[in-house]
Amino acid sequence: AFREICEANELRVAAAKARFQEMSSVYKTSGELDRSQACMRPCPPDAMPYMGSVPGYEGAYINAGHNCWGIAWAPACGKAMAELILDGESRCVNLTPFDPARYTPDGAHADENNEGTTSGNNGRKGCHRN
Repeated sequence: AFREICEANELRVAAAKARFQEMSSVYKTSGELDRSQACMRPCPPDAMPYMGSVPGYEGAYINAGHNCWGIAWAPACGKAMAELILDGESRCVNLTPFDPARYTPDGAHADENNEGTTSGNNGRKGCHRN
């Protein structure tokens, strides 16, 4: 849901500041918090990212909704998506739990050739609506 204003939770700000002070001796002794701000995190209802082919579109893929883990997971997710796009399936990560189609009305891709999975582009090129 979109929110006009997203205020920073002061308890979370204080916890983050304490952790940064543990990680940095400079910040611990002389660091000052300039400001605090918050934003909405991209997070699906089940807290698992969308990774795979976009339901109903040939050649379109998504890798989003990683919440606060996006940067940490970027190398593995990037490799998995590259394998999917280039080779037709991911070998390094099982993408089935992250299927973007899990929130479509029938839980399956509009493309019947994919049979509700995120593996394979079935030799298709380009990106257009099925």
